[in-house]
Amino acid sequence: MTLQRLKAKWIFPVDRPPIENGLVEVSASVITAVRVADRNEAATDLGDVAILPGLVNAHTHLEFSRVAQPFQPARPFTDWIRSLVAYRRREFTPNSTVQRDALSAGATEAESSGTTLLGEIATSGWSEVTLPTHGPRIFAFRELIGLRSEAAELQIKLAEEWLARNGQSDRVTFGLSPHAPYSVSPELLQGSIELAKRFDAPVAMHLAETREELDFLSDGRGPFVEMLKSFGTWPEGGLPTGLRPLDILRVLADAPRGLVVHGNYLADDELEFIAARSQMSVVYCPRTHEFFGHEPHPWRQLLAKGANVALGTDGRGSNPDLSLWKELVFLRERFSDVAPSTLLELGTLAGARALGCEHDCGTITPGKRADLIAVSLSGGGDPLEELITTNSQIVRTIVGGKAV
Repeated sequence: MTLQRLKAKWIFPVDRPPIENGLVEVSASVITAVRVADRNEAATDLGDVAILPGLVNAHTHLEFSRVAQPFQPARPFTDWIRSLVAYRRREFTPNSTVQRDALSAGATEAESSGTTLLGEIATSGWSEVTLPTHGPRIFAFRELIGLRSEAAELQIKLAEEWLARNGQSDRVTFGLSPHAPYSVSPELLQGSIELAKRFDAPVAMHLAETREELDFLSDGRGPFVEMLKSFGTWPEGGLPTGLRPLDILRVLADAPRGLVVHGNYLADDELEFIAARSQMSVVYCPRTHEFFGHEPHPWRQLLAKGANVALGTDGRGSNPDLSLWKELVFLRERFSDVAPSTLLELGTLAGARALGCEHDCGTITPGKRADLIAVSLSGGGDPLEELITTNSQIVRTIVGGKAV
């Protein structure tokens, strides 16, 4: 059994203080030791870099990885959705290789920018044929959409077939994503949660993403209704009204793990609700949030309450790239009062927690997978202060002990 030793100026385990002149031992894709390096022992010296856990991108849409720039217009949100839907209908035709090529390109981009685990929203064309055979490990959340009862029945059947694949691959874990309150009926949402409980699978849902969504839940009116009618998907009897995100959260909380994607407009009692439940996480997508011009995100309030906040890139439909590292740099530049160690945890351990993988990744700990990145350091000062900057670069990604 080959033993690798990787030495670096600094090691940031995340769950404990940084180690200067540190060494990570790896055997059979697993970390076996993390310690200060002995001066004369044989090791691969990576030089003046920091070794970190591999980054976790908890929410993305790889199918848009060939999009040159985000869809326009960004506002109103429903017009952005129309642009996205038009792209899907135009590009993802039967027998087209566009989606497969996009997933492959996205996996390559994510891995090269330091992501070793990601949460992907898998749409109807996502299958064994399109599955990337390289790149990060993937949690593939099957997107479920349907507002009518006949659609719900079909979607639940597809969801069950999807979850039955778990255990067939060591690279892909399968979960569910009832898309959003404006695209999923109460019956479909409840059915997907029951399936998730049966298969012990995670559930991710776009929620509290826009002010218009809150209005939709409250009174069943507004631009979402107009959009759905134009798509021919609005149910004849309409949908229940008098609701708010808290009502959706109460259902989502029954899943083994629930990921609230975006959560831009969560109220105080909704933040409290999430923070009180360890199986729930909010996935904040900083640069996508900026692209849409949303009000300030409550991620710091969530952290103060003890909630788990992970990070995602969303997709290239709302973001210029898939670099989780650039999300960290973005946050560091705009929120200089937040400790770099906190940001680092958001991009690693918090994402692993959200996906239920904290037992095997997210920190540099003996017994966990050797998913690591090496980041160049920009100077000779405090290593934490110089770690997440525009000058720092990811110089190596290691997945399961293998450099890529």
